[in-house]
Amino acid sequence: MQRKILWLYTVTVLLMVGCGSGDSKAVTTSKLKGTWQTKCRNLPDNTSEKTVLLFEKEKLTRSEYMYDDIGCKERDIMEHINVSYRYTLGEDITTSDGKTATKITTTVTGFEIIKGTFVNDEIPQYGEIEKSIVMIDGDQLYAGEDKAPYQLEYQEYLSKVK
Repeated sequence: MQRKILWLYTVTVLLMVGCGSGDSKAVTTSKLKGTWQTKCRNLPDNTSEKTVLLFEKEKLTRSEYMYDDIGCKERDIMEHINVSYRYTLGEDITTSDGKTATKITTTVTGFEIIKGTFVNDEIPQYGEIEKSIVMIDGDQLYAGEDKAPYQLEYQEYLSKVK
């Protein structure tokens, strides 16, 4: 009987260790998949801007829109660029406020200027790498820098559109 209890205890401990081994990420590619968008940001010069991210398997497209009005009206787009990335998710980390976020590395794979004029320092270079952290809370995606102490930017977030 004691042997059976010891065996059950061992199996239970192994299952608990397996579940808590860090194999599950705070953010996964399936959780990221879809379209995420910032709120319209009105700028001091009476223009506005928004960012849209489209996550696919290991691909990410960032679309930046600049409007010549307040309120991000689609008919008033004066600049639009799409930047393509390959992304990989890394390890989970704990932020300074105790949240679990996931490291993410993005590498530029291309860009397309849809409308407007951009100078060289506004266009990302092929192969450029950026490291950051991300966290999903419901339908909101938060990001921050990949450096300790880890902090997320809660004022600037993206909402899941689809």
